[in-house]
Amino acid sequence: MTPATVSIAGGHVAAALFLLAAAAPSAAADLGQAGNPTDWPRWRGHAAAGAGGPQRFPHAWTAGDWAWEADLPGKGHASPVVWKQRIYTASADEAAAKRFVSCHDAADGRLVWRREIAGPIEPHHAQNSSASGSVTVADTGVYWLWATKDQLRAEAFSHDGAPLWHADLGAFASEHGFGASAAVWGGLLIVPIEHDGPSAVVALDLKTGREIWRLPRETARAAYSTPLVIDADDDLVVLASMAHGLTGVDPATGRVVWERRVFPRRTVSSPVQAGPLVLCTCGEGGGDNTLVAVRLPAAAAASGSPFEPEVAYQLDRSVAPYVPTPVCSGERLYLWGDRGVVTCVGAADGTVLWRGRVGGTFSASPIVVGGTVINVSADGEVVVIADGPEFAVLGRSPLGDECRSTPAVVEGRMFFRSVGRLHAIDAVSGAGAGRSAAPAAGPAASPRGS
Repeated sequence: MTPATVSIAGGHVAAALFLLAAAAPSAAADLGQAGNPTDWPRWRGHAAAGAGGPQRFPHAWTAGDWAWEADLPGKGHASPVVWKQRIYTASADEAAAKRFVSCHDAADGRLVWRREIAGPIEPHHAQNSSASGSVTVADTGVYWLWATKDQLRAEAFSHDGAPLWHADLGAFASEHGFGASAAVWGGLLIVPIEHDGPSAVVALDLKTGREIWRLPRETARAAYSTPLVIDADDDLVVLASMAHGLTGVDPATGRVVWERRVFPRRTVSSPVQAGPLVLCTCGEGGGDNTLVAVRLPAAAAASGSPFEPEVAYQLDRSVAPYVPTPVCSGERLYLWGDRGVVTCVGAADGTVLWRGRVGGTFSASPIVVGGTVINVSADGEVVVIADGPEFAVLGRSPLGDECRSTPAVVEGRMFFRSVGRLHAIDAVSGAGAGRSAAPAAGPAASPRGS
């Protein structure tokens, strides 16, 4: 099917319809006062939207401005997630062959609990780690994935750190190592096993780890995309891989509802929803990247057989990122390139609105908060640009170490994770009102970077 071409008049209609669809809030989002998120339970928050709400943060700061910083054991790239005023992340001490899931108090960074997981350490890409997948949190517990070439393992803990169950899900073969994260729908943990071998996507019972369904997948090249959960009248999980392109799956049964095979290369970024569209990128280290947006079907086919959705538009290597996942803000879609070029396009039709160079290289994904778009370079520089019709760099601040993790925002505080530390910065005066401090436990973190 040829990608749709939108005329000028048609573009106005498409943009209006897009904004109507984008205005409908996700049923999954847990928003507090003035639309600020009260939890950030998975990589890039509710619906992977990277939506931090209207609260405003400083555009630049120094080490003395941190609310707190806390050390982590070993290294890793797992992004911070937040649930009920607790931060969860993962790391690995590769020399000791140990991985860790850590829980810190969001109020002051104190360690609440830490669980050690022994297991083999294997070679991986220089930009990867042995703890790159992010933790996922739900009412039922705390969940994390790690893998070697011989096994992919799901770990489950209570919110207080007690082991609940673990599941061995088979091999994960990849020259670059492992790095995907799980997603939650209803009472299920959705686990992608898209590797250089017999692949599948598996749904596990959150309470027991029992396998509920398994969707076999063809194999092309290992994928690192986190499943996208769309809460709607007909709930949907969207998967991305080179072999299958974009696939819409019934999360209750694993049945394929629709699929469009559109990707000629590996997927590392994750699918995101932009109004009535779902989009994702594919690429490779040389920069030969592609972004494809497909139109979400209004309803499943009456026959129940999988069908192909319409391709809304396609963007080439000149603007499409490889590793960073795009982020949508209203009618604007931000494409933060791996090599430090940011492109803003119309989310409805892909029309380029502006481009600007911020410099650096990036593996983390951008978020939108308080009229800004924020990302962190691999060298650990936080870059803040304007969420608006023109390119403007508003500020830069150092984390002080390597970073390939995406920030989280909850109730007036933004959390960063460099390779070996957690960092917290407060919203500007008045913007973080209403944030409650949870009881502290464990050794204290360093206040204000001291």
